[in-house]
Amino acid sequence: MSFVDLNRSGVALMEIVSKPDMRSSDEAKAYITKLRTILRYLGTCDGNMDEGSLRADVNVSVRKPGGEFGTRCEIKNVNSVRFIGQAIEYEARRQIAILEEGGTIDQETRLFDAGKGETRSMRSKEDAHDYRYFPDPDLLPLEFDDAFIEELRAGLAGTA
Repeated sequence: MSFVDLNRSGVALMEIVSKPDMRSSDEAKAYITKLRTILRYLGTCDGNMDEGSLRADVNVSVRKPGGEFGTRCEIKNVNSVRFIGQAIEYEARRQIAILEEGGTIDQETRLFDAGKGETRSMRSKEDAHDYRYFPDPDLLPLEFDDAFIEELRAGLAGTA
């Protein structure tokens, strides 16, 4: 028998998967800053990105104005708001350069090297099957209507 918990050393993991459509690194930085503020306010996370309490996986794709969405690359475990902005800027420029040279973007997982200010390939997939979302059959989706959100907002305003 073992009492060793190999799942995050006994620390609960909360994963937030969002679907925002952002058009700039500034929007992404504002989004994570606001999310971190909310998590800190609720007491669910201290938000210390440099200590690993909060990390972001950033998906970047480029397209011509009005064109089809491009192939995305995921940048894993970015650990500061500033680095999120730098990673997005670098990755967008990298993808644009490839496309302007007539190349194609491979869907892959990348890492951000803060020392060099660049992303690098972590793993590439011929098939993107691991990027599909598989709902956990034991977890029901959370759907909040506007009335519930307003009730929460009113409750939070009353405690400030």
